[in-house]
Amino acid sequence: MSQEIRGKISAIYGDEMAAKNAASAVMGATGLSHNEVSIVAPHDPHFDDKLENDDKKVGLFMLKAHMGFALCGVVLGVFCGVLLGFYGPVYTQTSPALTVIALAILGFFVGLMIAGLASLRPDQDAVVNQTREATSAGKWIVVVNSPSHEKTEKGYEVLNTSAESISTSL
Repeated sequence: MSQEIRGKISAIYGDEMAAKNAASAVMGATGLSHNEVSIVAPHDPHFDDKLENDDKKVGLFMLKAHMGFALCGVVLGVFCGVLLGFYGPVYTQTSPALTVIALAILGFFVGLMIAGLASLRPDQDAVVNQTREATSAGKWIVVVNSPSHEKTEKGYEVLNTSAESISTSL
């Protein structure tokens, strides 16, 4: 599931020419396309479209994560409930069905909470905040949406040599 959401790099530049040169250098060094490397102009109100260019993939990832973790939680809850029904304390052995139901519901909600935590992607907060602050300050930003960890690292190395400031996500 985690391969469906890509790594991001945000590099700040003082002028348009430096940003264009950096974007070209990243595309040449990593083999990324124009769809994966974009430039955010100063005061761009739609910079979020360049940060996350495919919202449907993010939504699909979140749906899969929630369904998968919830199902795992229910299965784990049922398994624990059955074990407690056979080998647990007397009160779980006297009503094994209620024990299984209670633990399945608990597992469902714990699974949903874990999926929500996995979907938050707090590693991308630095990229989003830096881009927001830089565009409002009149800076140019090169945004890289990398399909792999290796290309994210290579892009970071290329941009780090010329950027005023740089941040990256996993």
